[in-house]
Amino acid sequence: MAGLALITDVMTQKKTIGTFGGINENEVINENEFAEMKNMSSDLYPAIGPRLARGQVVAKLKKPNGTHYNNGLIWVDGTDFYYKGNLVGTVEDSEKQMVSMGAYVLVWPDKRIYNTSTGEWKSVEKSWTQSAQATIGPTVSASTFIKIKCSGIGTEFAQGDGVEISGCTNSGINKSAVIQSRDTDYIVVIGDVEKEFTQDSGLTIKRKAPDMDYMTELDNRVWGCSSKNHEVYACKLGDPCNWNCFEGISTDAYAATIGSDGDFTGAATHLGYVLFFKENMIHKVYGSKPSNIQINSYPARGVKKGCSRSLAIVNATLMYASCDGICGYDGGMPYLISQNMQNGYIGAAGGVCRGKYYVSLERLGGSSLYVYDAEKSLWHKEDGTVLKMPTAGGNELYFLDADGQIRPVCSDQKESKIQWMLESGDLLDGSLDKKRLHSLQFLLDLERGSYIEVYLKYDEEPLWTRLKTFTALTKQTFRISVRPRRCNHYRYKLVGVGPGKLYGFGKTYTVGSGR
Repeated sequence: MAGLALITDVMTQKKTIGTFGGINENEVINENEFAEMKNMSSDLYPAIGPRLARGQVVAKLKKPNGTHYNNGLIWVDGTDFYYKGNLVGTVEDSEKQMVSMGAYVLVWPDKRIYNTSTGEWKSVEKSWTQSAQATIGPTVSASTFIKIKCSGIGTEFAQGDGVEISGCTNSGINKSAVIQSRDTDYIVVIGDVEKEFTQDSGLTIKRKAPDMDYMTELDNRVWGCSSKNHEVYACKLGDPCNWNCFEGISTDAYAATIGSDGDFTGAATHLGYVLFFKENMIHKVYGSKPSNIQINSYPARGVKKGCSRSLAIVNATLMYASCDGICGYDGGMPYLISQNMQNGYIGAAGGVCRGKYYVSLERLGGSSLYVYDAEKSLWHKEDGTVLKMPTAGGNELYFLDADGQIRPVCSDQKESKIQWMLESGDLLDGSLDKKRLHSLQFLLDLERGSYIEVYLKYDEEPLWTRLKTFTALTKQTFRISVRPRRCNHYRYKLVGVGPGKLYGFGKTYTVGSGR
């Protein structure tokens, strides 16, 4: 009929989300992801809920200098060295690099070794200085086996030790050599001396080890690197006390110069290979003995300087903080796994616990603890905890908190007073037009005493509007429904205290015009 307006049906639409992702700090995110969160976890996936409690305090340190794990937790408090909670020795008052080889724990820069099985300590470096007349000559005529006899000369050394000899009046003896045999008052080395002679003073013998920035272990050898010397090293097979045994045999120590620019930023053992990192380079060691060792260099995302403690292996994938973000490495080229997170961190430290990668990222505004669930490929954000000196072992990840307390990063217990929060991204509901929201529903499970608040924010408004609060008097599953106002886009925020979980989010709305 002429002159009458055309009336169209306005359809009411419904949508339900029952699978929740993790945090996504990008500008545009999916409806089931979150722009911000606090103390959330993937444990309840496809639902989402707060993390479990931190573990109980193991020890409180006055001056933390290092942590490690070798069939039990190790920590260094000032000069005190503890193993399984017992004081077992003293070391220098400095921050430690520690690496295990079987029962041995190598402690650098002290260059000492603790045997976790016997409780014994020994020094990697040894030195002897002449204090009586020495006799030097071939063991038999024309032999290259040279015996050096002097009071106490063999006391500090063992057969097979690689030593540096200096101060001899015969220059043919001043060199690096391997002790072929020994006793208290003599050693035998290979050299070039035609006839026996004596020397009254000045002879020195040292067993030395390199200064190393980062260390790792593979196949009964400890490997290390030095930025100062641009070198990598490996100890003698099965003998972490010897770093200068070069006899041309399979058990020799190893050393090589690395020609790439920049300082080393970390070291790790992964899938049967030793890896040395720089910020933009990975050096991969191939081979099992000095005669076939080859070091290949790959321009790639390496470990960011100052982030060596972020290296951790999760389900056979090596993860670490690079200059571009958190990387995963499966043996080929590293790839980013943190596309959903903001970069710009200046420090990172992390480790593995129960199949997840925990990493605290330090930014100019503070630190945040993120957790990557490798099986689900989801990131969640916990709180401002800083993982200082993290060390994994016994299916736990130990760290030093802000109060100098060592504790596991997680436990099997729920935290009754945990504060948590979820904030969605901007929700457009598939249309740029204005829309009338009839209701938003949240299906939640709360335990007795848990508390929740529901907030909404509309369009470009800076402030949140609190629409509902609820306290659970008993453990129950219930639906919270709120009625928003007309808007172009909106966000919701859930703020809770105590254990709970979000099972689903639903909405009923009508799309209007663009005005």
